[in-house]
Amino acid sequence: MPSSGDSRRRYVDLFLISFLILFLELACIRWFGSMVVFLTFFTNFVLLATFLGMSVGCLAASNRRNLVETVIPLLLLSVTLACAVLFIYLKFGKVMIDVGGQGSPQQIYFGTEYRARDVYRFVVPIEAVAATFFLLISLMFIGLGQVMGRLFNSAANRVTAYTMNIAGSLIGIGAFALASYLQMPPELWFAIALGLTLFFVTRLTHLQIYAQIAVLLIIAWSGRGVRSQMIWSPYYKINYRAQDRFITTNNIGHQKMISVGAAGLSGRGYLLPHLLNRDSGGAPFKDVLVIGGRIWQ
Repeated sequence: MPSSGDSRRRYVDLFLISFLILFLELACIRWFGSMVVFLTFFTNFVLLATFLGMSVGCLAASNRRNLVETVIPLLLLSVTLACAVLFIYLKFGKVMIDVGGQGSPQQIYFGTEYRARDVYRFVVPIEAVAATFFLLISLMFIGLGQVMGRLFNSAANRVTAYTMNIAGSLIGIGAFALASYLQMPPELWFAIALGLTLFFVTRLTHLQIYAQIAVLLIIAWSGRGVRSQMIWSPYYKINYRAQDRFITTNNIGHQKMISVGAAGLSGRGYLLPHLLNRDSGGAPFKDVLVIGGRIWQ
């Protein structure tokens, strides 16, 4: 019979693994959506992948192999591939990612219209990209689900076990919401997740240590803009290039700021309400609300 100390330890571990799964799930949804081109439109793919992997892991609780040892290497593979996809897309103009074909005018994916569909371009369907990361993320969460399944199986009191599971999950969600609200960079998200993952790794190897360091370095490097300012808002990765005042969100062109004087005839339309107000004898506007103002060169 396990001692009371062992039982308490298992409930604490169940709380921690529940916290880790929900925290890492939200971190993956935000980070992969901001790195894998156009996956931001389909973040439910990442959500479903995490739940599938966790569920399969619970079913594998009786497996003798400790699958948690595969979590960090798979995370390293996933983040490396995500950075490679973004690099190839940005640096090689002949590669284009097709989003849904957009055969209907009712289908709108902002940012996908910027690249012409020339026949000489190599087109990669978003289904292939999403499926690749769906598989990798699912495999990554199997090890965490196995830990949770084993802890549930060894729990003497199922009500207490489920209470710890729900509490850990809710606090994990709250912790990530707080990290997003404080605009913490992604390397801090994953540092927390990796630290907890190592806590559950039974056999610490050089692969685990070096893979963890590599993950943090790659994520930190990817979060730094080249000749631009990178901001992690509570919702998006925002990149601002001061030299041409161009803003992207999750690698998708969002807005370019152009001075009215340099915009030519297209920019003078913004002066019209003020001119009409002045010529009609009205006082200058004290407050102006601009909704979706865009001037394209």
